[in-house]
Amino acid sequence: MYIDTVLGIMAGLLHIIAFVIYNKQMLEGTSQPNSATWTLWVFLTILNATSYSEMSGDWVKSFLPIASSLACVITFSVALFRGKFSKLDSYDMTALAIGFVSAFAWWYYQSATYANVILQLSVLISFIPTYKGVWKDSKNEKSLPWFIWAFAYVLSIVVIYMRWQGQWQDLVYPVNCFFLHLGVGVLARRTVQIKAVVSNIVE
Repeated sequence: MYIDTVLGIMAGLLHIIAFVIYNKQMLEGTSQPNSATWTLWVFLTILNATSYSEMSGDWVKSFLPIASSLACVITFSVALFRGKFSKLDSYDMTALAIGFVSAFAWWYYQSATYANVILQLSVLISFIPTYKGVWKDSKNEKSLPWFIWAFAYVLSIVVIYMRWQGQWQDLVYPVNCFFLHLGVGVLARRTVQIKAVVSNIVE
């Protein structure tokens, strides 16, 4: 088995490990995720995995998004079991609308590339409620799973470069998600310090 294949599988397995940790924290009540956002992410991750898989035509590159979508469905099921759900806010609704635009672009233009690239804007917007929640209270999220997810995307980016065939679009999803997940992890650990710095600057 080639090293790029091993790294691709490792990226997907790391994603699953992070989800296991995340679900454990959620069941223990040590993290308070935005349930509406996770409901939205079920739709977005499935659309992302299917469009990315068709776009790249490479199962090694696609292993992570496929693993992520399956784990996201399980996380949604755990949240459903707990019975804690909130309504979609304006950011969630915007992200959902762009997700539908992405699906329409795939159908109309017969292009998984158009769909996946458009979808990344939806993913970005869908993270806003989580960022707001962590900024308000860092206890809403624990940093460990978010750092593991971010590292998994680093491995995915490495795999794409190792299997590079000039397909720049293959990088949009993992680069976007690397920064989004890393940002949540950093905020979860540093919210208090960041607020103090911002307060000093404002004063």
